[in-house]
Amino acid sequence: MPTLDPHLVAEGKRCLARAVIKHLNDPNVSLIDLGWRIRDQRSHRVEPELCVRVHVRQKLREEAFEAFKERHPDRVIDPGIIGFPVDVPEARYRIHPWGWAAAAAPLNQRTRVFNPLRGGTSIFNPLKYLYGTLGAKVIDRNTGAEMLLSNWHVLAGAWYAPTGMEIYQPVWAVWNGSNQRVARLSRHAMSQGLDAAVAEMTGDRTIINQQYELGPINGVTPPERGLRLVKSGRTTGVTYGVITGVDGYRVENYDGRRQVIRNIIHIAQAPEGGTVSSAGDSGSIWMEQSTNKAVGLHFAGIDAPEYGLALAMPQVLDALQVNLATT
Repeated sequence: MPTLDPHLVAEGKRCLARAVIKHLNDPNVSLIDLGWRIRDQRSHRVEPELCVRVHVRQKLREEAFEAFKERHPDRVIDPGIIGFPVDVPEARYRIHPWGWAAAAAPLNQRTRVFNPLRGGTSIFNPLKYLYGTLGAKVIDRNTGAEMLLSNWHVLAGAWYAPTGMEIYQPVWAVWNGSNQRVARLSRHAMSQGLDAAVAEMTGDRTIINQQYELGPINGVTPPERGLRLVKSGRTTGVTYGVITGVDGYRVENYDGRRQVIRNIIHIAQAPEGGTVSSAGDSGSIWMEQSTNKAVGLHFAGIDAPEYGLALAMPQVLDALQVNLATT
C-alpha cells in the first residue's frame, strides 16, 4: 500500500469526526472508520483510496434507497456533507465471546489446563457463564503485579461484576467442581471507550509471555492500513488478516447499556483467504506477522464477509496502565 500524505490523513480524521457526530447513533450504522475503499466484499479486494467508511447493517439499493431517502433525508450518508470520499460497506459485527451454552462448545487443545498460562487459550467467567481467550501477560505500571489481559465482556460481562471476581482456566473446571482459579478481576477501560480489562494473577498458576503456537510477543506497534497480522484464538486457532481501516468508532450494547467503543482496527482476510475469527476468540492478540509485535486486542467480527474488529494496543495499554510482559 502507498505512503499517504500526512495532510490528507489529517483531513480524513477531521472528516471522520464529522461523520461520527452525524451518523454513529444511527441504528443501521455498525462502524465508522478511516480506511481503504472496499471494492468487492466477497473477494476482499480493496483499493488504496482513503475514505471515511460508514459501515451499515443493511445497504439499501435503488427503489428501497429512494424510499428511505424520502422518509429520512437526515440519515442519508452524503460525501458532500462529510467533506471527504466516502465508502459504505455492509457488515453486521458481533462481539466474540462464547455465550452460556459453553457446555456445548467444541473442545480442543486450547481448552485443556495450562501451567504456565499463555495467550491464545481458553479462560472462563463464572458470573456470566461464558468464555473467551486469554490475551497476554501484562504488568501493572504502578505495582508491578502480574496480570492477564482480555476484553471487558470476557472478564466481567456485567456492569455489576465485582472487583476481585475469580477467573478460571479452563471452562470445564467449573463443571466437575475442581478449583481452577487463576486470576481475579482488577479493572477495565470501558469508561475510556475500550472493551478491555485485566485480572490480577492469584499465584495459583504462573503466566508467561507466549502465544500458543506463535511464540512470544516482541513489543508493541501502532496499527497501520495494509499491515499483515496473525493471532492465536481459543476457537479458530492461528488465523491471519490484514488491516484495512483504523481509528474506528462503534456503538455496542453491553449488558443492556449502549457504549461507544473507539480506536477500532478493521481487519479483513489475508490475500490467501481463510477464517479471520469466530465466537470465543474475544481477547486474542493480533500481532504484526513479521515481527510478533502486538497491534490490537480482538473483540468482534463477522463470518460473511470475513472481518474482525480489534482495539489499538497502545491505547489499550495506556488506558489500563499496564505494559506487555515481553521478557
